[in-house]
Amino acid sequence: MAAPATARLRLLVTVKAYPSVSTKYNELVCCAGITEDRKWVRLYPVPYRDLPNHTQFQKYGIVEVTCDRREAHKDNRPESWCPRLDTMRVTGHLDVARGNWSERLKWIEPTLLRGFGELAELQAGKNKSLGTFRPNKILGVEVTPEKSEWSDAQLAAINQTDLFSAKEPLEKVPYRFRLAFEDEHGKAHWLSVIDWEFFQLWRKERDRFRSEEEAAEQVRKKLEIITNAENDLILFAGNLANPAMRRSFMILGCCYPKKKRQAELF
Repeated sequence: MAAPATARLRLLVTVKAYPSVSTKYNELVCCAGITEDRKWVRLYPVPYRDLPNHTQFQKYGIVEVTCDRREAHKDNRPESWCPRLDTMRVTGHLDVARGNWSERLKWIEPTLLRGFGELAELQAGKNKSLGTFRPNKILGVEVTPEKSEWSDAQLAAINQTDLFSAKEPLEKVPYRFRLAFEDEHGKAHWLSVIDWEFFQLWRKERDRFRSEEEAAEQVRKKLEIITNAENDLILFAGNLANPAMRRSFMILGCCYPKKKRQAELF
């Protein structure tokens, strides 16, 4: 049975990546989440900073929106949908009260794979482009400098923005954040982390310390805290629309409840 071309989706937003510059759409955010029937979906394109305030959802917000399947020649990944932005409603938010992740995990855990190895296999065999997994072991965190300027084409797109726009110009964060882990087969992987949270942390700490290098160090420390052995780390990974790069995944987000103590299990 063919998948519907249009659907009203209700989802928990678990992914909001740092904005990228598009020569066609100016500025876009990769957004994804888990639906009521515990399926991953991707919403694209989403010009997040141009949305009205009442529809600017946060991570772990519950959103309802009517979506159309993306045209196959543009994006044939099964999780990809094009949202009708004028139909979007934010209907709730799952807060973490005193570190209790239980309500979020009710949505997340049913989507868990055996590991990143299974996600790679499903991508190769079924074109799967989004997935949830626990890394077998964290191998390291890396924060490294990278090109600090937009390309000429990206700058031209940014400069086409309405001159009366109230939003501040999109900043190119001059660092790359990466996470190394071992999958369920014992294979090591280094994946870039593109979660908006860490880019915003860098900008905030840069302003606080007046130092780009110190801001990068603060991001590294945050990633090390999240990925330490006390946390039950779950990673959200996704790939790119370009068919030539489908096997390359990035870390789009994560959740990290504290591991249950042995005494709490009985």
